[in-house]
Amino acid sequence: MEYNASATKYLFWFVETRETARLLVNHSMDEVRQIVIDKNLYQQKSRSRLINEFGCIRKRLETLPDELCKMMVTADINTGKLIAFIGCMASDKLLFDLMYEVYRKKIYLGGPNITDADLNIFFKDKQDQNKKVSLITDTSIKKLKQVYCKYMFEAGLLTGEISEKQVVKVYLDPELQCALRRNEMDKYLTVLTGS
Repeated sequence: MEYNASATKYLFWFVETRETARLLVNHSMDEVRQIVIDKNLYQQKSRSRLINEFGCIRKRLETLPDELCKMMVTADINTGKLIAFIGCMASDKLLFDLMYEVYRKKIYLGGPNITDADLNIFFKDKQDQNKKVSLITDTSIKKLKQVYCKYMFEAGLLTGEISEKQVVKVYLDPELQCALRRNEMDKYLTVLTGS
């Protein structure tokens, strides 16, 4: 997977992701797409925005094994949000790297906050290391910082005021931990536990 800045136009969409996963229990992805469009399931104002949102959610869900998609539907809301966030990381290399290089270290070292400096250093390093990231505009980098932090707040990985970005070491349901190991997704477990 290559780096990109597509997340600037996406939200976390937990409710919509969970509902889509619920429909996938009894329908194919193509059938779910048709249901989403016919019923305007995500309550979008335009058909093109609805299709775009479905495409993003589909991509996230397709990165998850069936076991995790089903668990998202049946698990408590906090575990469901973590699974949705894992789908975000699995479909967005830049987000995964941010979580691995910044969030995981904060958890491991006991850092209380993710600072603006932490985010600036991360993106500057990525720009220096990768040609694709170096081509991302400053405006898009600023938006990515906002979007990724918002995802983390919504998934329960950050708390407090937006300006503080207090790091939360989340409770990981043992069933989720086992499912991640069974499906060779240990790297996401490492990110979320700081190990």
